[in-house]
Amino acid sequence: MNKKGQALVEFILILPVILLIFMALIDVGSIFMQKIDLSNTMNTVSDLYQHGDKKELMAYVAKEDLNYSESVTGDMVKLTLNKSVDVSAPILRNVLGKRYTIETSKVIYAGEKNE
Repeated sequence: MNKKGQALVEFILILPVILLIFMALIDVGSIFMQKIDLSNTMNTVSDLYQHGDKKELMAYVAKEDLNYSESVTGDMVKLTLNKSVDVSAPILRNVLGKRYTIETSKVIYAGEKNE
């Protein structure tokens, strides 16, 4: 019995599974990094909101291709950003869908200045 041939057949059988797992890990890492970037972008958006630069805030959000919303509750304002990202790994695409939406929000004190 040829052990080298047996090892080659086993490797060829397991290779697609390993590649699918590797692709899924890359996609999950990409989504995670984009979530961190979105959180950093939220800091810029909240600074623009607090300084009352609504026109500049909307231009920044449009340039970054983000969905922006705000909801006011008394003196508190909840700013929300979300973004759709493409999922390319076949197994992950079946679980999450072709596009996955990442979202971040921040609650800030608005006071009387922005009402």
